Formats: sequence, structure tokens, C-alpha cells
Amino acid sequence: MLTEERHQLIRDQLAADGKVLAGELASRFGVSEDTVRRDLRELAKAGQLRRVYGGAVPSGPFAAAPLSQRSRHAVEEKTRLARAAVALLGAGQSLFIDGGTTNEAIARAIPRDMELTVATNSLGVASALTDLPLVELIVLGGRYVPDLGTCVGTDTLAAVAQLGADLFFLGSCGLDVARGVTAFDSAEAEVKRAMAKNSAGIVIAVTNDKLATAAPYRVAEAAAIRHLVVERTAPAATLADFQSRGVQVHFA
Repeated sequence: MLTEERHQLIRDQLAADGKVLAGELASRFGVSEDTVRRDLRELAKAGQLRRVYGGAVPSGPFAAAPLSQRSRHAVEEKTRLARAAVALLGAGQSLFIDGGTTNEAIARAIPRDMELTVATNSLGVASALTDLPLVELIVLGGRYVPDLGTCVGTDTLAAVAQLGADLFFLGSCGLDVARGVTAFDSAEAEVKRAMAKNSAGIVIAVTNDKLATAAPYRVAEAAAIRHLVVERTAPAATLADFQSRGVQVHFA
């Protein structure tokens, strides 16, 4: 099979399934996984997909971009969302905060005089919390993924399993009433699911561009969200759909 034929089949499968796995492609094409990984690198370089651990997902908007690029997107909006999200906190609570630039903004917005326990797998979130004197910070280690800015894998999951939280500030790559909360990376989604399972409530602060969108890997259904923090310009019909599932909507 010619290289361009493989590339076209990869593009076709991405369009149909929303993801490809390197091992499955190697078996399908009758080539080595090294050959498939080279194909994925070439397609990623051309902007036609995004590589993730074990395969690839379609190229997407800022949520699928590297962390350095996402950190420059909608900075003012995320700052407003962060202030509204922090207003939901109560002194003495325990929190999970996972990765994402909006969650980093939330960490920066926590008042210096608020006593909290925060567990995070995000180095950006951890860095933002290091100077807060009343925050007990727990950093969840594991395999660090630079594009995500988070630790993932078995060590991270084992650390999450030992903890519980009053609230989980969940960084969402896509948020849709039908598909629920979704992520672009399978390993990241697994950590998010573990944090959600060990939390009493989920909080999501999200910019308008992520509403009514979905990434390949599901994290939680829409009804699992307790608090949804959105921009004042968020579509009313979309918000009404979430509210009909018991989600409390807050405006930034």
C-alpha cells in the first residue's frame, strides 16, 4: 500500500470514528507500528490530525492545540469565568482541579485568605497555588504530557484513588448536552473520570467556543455536572438544555 493511500484511509477513519489507534492501523495496513507512527507524524505536521498517546484524533480548535497556544486564547473571558467559579467555593473544602488554561485561571483567582485542600495533576495549577499560605497542595504525579500540561497514567490514577473531594473543577475540551463532557486524549480522559468518581460534585467553567462541541473521549454525562459557569453571551437554548438536566448555571 502506498503512503498516500494509507494517509487517505487514516483521514477517512478519523472522519468516521473520531479517533485512530496505531496498533489497529498497523494490523489493517499490514505494516509496522513504526510506519504508522511516521504516517501520523506527517499528517500531524500537515495539520490534518492531532497525535495522542497510542494514536490520533482529528485536528480541533484551541482545545486540541498545544498548551502554549491555548494559554493565549480568550484570556479575559477565562479570567471572568475564574472569578465566578471561585465564588462557588467554601472555606475548608477539598478540591480536585485538573488541567486546562481556564482551571489555571481559577487557581490564580483563589483568595489568599481561603483555607482549602487542593489535589491536582496540572503543573500550571500547582504553580499558581504555591504562594497561597492556607492551601494544602497535593500534586498528583505520573507521566507528564507537555501538550496537556498534566500528569496521566497508572501512577496518577493510583494517587487519585486515595483521595476524595467536595468539588472537582473539570477542564472540558468539549461540552454537549447529548455527548456530555469530553476530552481529546484518552489517558487524560481516564484521569478526569477517576476524579469525577471520587468527587461529590463537578464544576465546569467554559468559554462559548466549547459549548455544543464534542471530543472523542467521554468523561461524564451532562447530568453529572453540578455547576456550569459560562459567559453572559452563552446561547440561551443550550443553557436551558443543561438546566433541564439539573445543572446549575452561573454567569461570569
